[in-house]
Amino acid sequence: MGSLVRTSAFTFIGKLAISALSLLNSVLLARLNSNLDFGHYQSSASYSSVPTTYMGGYAGYYSYALAKSSSDYIRIMQMGNLFVYGVSLVFLGITVSLRTVLFSHLNPVWWWACLAIPFAIAYNYGTKLLQGFGQVSRLNYANILQPLLLTILATVVVLNRHFFTANQRLYLTYTIWIASVIGGALFTVVAVYKVSRDRRALKWRFHATEWRGTVRYGTWLSLSNTVNAVNYRTDFWFVSGLFPLLASQYAIAVTASEVLLQVSGSLATVVFKSMTHASREDSIRITETVTRHTLISSVVVAIPMLVAVPWVISTFYGARYAGAIVPFLILLPGLVFKSAGNIVIQFATNQLGSPKHSIWMNGVSAFINAALCIAFVPHFGIVGAAGASTASYVISFAIYTFWFSRYNHISPNGLFLVQKRDLFQYTKTMRRLASKLQ
Repeated sequence: MGSLVRTSAFTFIGKLAISALSLLNSVLLARLNSNLDFGHYQSSASYSSVPTTYMGGYAGYYSYALAKSSSDYIRIMQMGNLFVYGVSLVFLGITVSLRTVLFSHLNPVWWWACLAIPFAIAYNYGTKLLQGFGQVSRLNYANILQPLLLTILATVVVLNRHFFTANQRLYLTYTIWIASVIGGALFTVVAVYKVSRDRRALKWRFHATEWRGTVRYGTWLSLSNTVNAVNYRTDFWFVSGLFPLLASQYAIAVTASEVLLQVSGSLATVVFKSMTHASREDSIRITETVTRHTLISSVVVAIPMLVAVPWVISTFYGARYAGAIVPFLILLPGLVFKSAGNIVIQFATNQLGSPKHSIWMNGVSAFINAALCIAFVPHFGIVGAAGASTASYVISFAIYTFWFSRYNHISPNGLFLVQKRDLFQYTKTMRRLASKLQ
């Protein structure tokens, strides 16, 4: 347990750094562009996330297969290379062809979203393989690289913004975003093949066993991931469709609040391999412990965020984005419960090997979110969207808890009733970290 907590603590710090960079990037790009242009960029990013997330389900199969049977990694990676890189190249070819044929008739928001997708798929695939190998440290480096590259490039553009027109600034925003994704993908792929230490892992080959796993497990996981991505972005799409001038403000509220989701996800990253490989009884115990710790860590991070982030928005984004503060305050509590709910979903997907369970789990949350958005957004705007999102996450966590207890014939208290030994682990870890820093 001590090793788990130590690894989680350092992963937590890494996630905090990633979140800080993401927030900084949002500030830089928001100040660089007008409200409407920044909203267009955020729309492109959100649209690209859906097909990328869908393909991430197939990448998730290879991560799952590696965690279950690491001795077969050559076969797993060769099939993964063939499928993931093959699909990425085909999609890139179609995108370039459409741009050549349609040119000015192709909406720039969709064009840039499509251009980012194949590189984002490769990036996601690399991180999933690192996760499957249990290379948490390398995974942390890989995750931080893309936002770090974007920060560097965005800083250069912002410092020279007076040389560019508004249209040029938006074009540069898209360009540096794509460049950062490409850089992250290249680094991650190289890191994976260094971990494998076998040149055969570079090859693209068909293997019937892994192909069946790709289709059977990967397809269901892809559908589950897509439903989850839609759930995350339903409220933003409602806002961008009904109130396009407010989309940039709501995007800032979402970006700022999801810092919490990024940081609290450190525990899920650390226990992925052990939850997947462990026995059913051990996995239940791990799920209960990690869900409680996720709730604790989320609350610990959320409290200072309630004070700090509104100040960050008003100070660094500027007065024209001040409308993001109230939606942020409403979104934050919901993400505490969403973070914990993700652990229960991971149990269903990785321990039970049943992405079908996670489809209905994510689907319930997405349905509740959409229904509440229909009721609230037209009347209350971005405040209503934030309320719909938070309500859906709280209700969904209650449903997940009920399902987990009934499915495993145990008390639901283990998922949320914090125990003294849970808090003791935090004080113990802080002492160890303090001694290392001395």
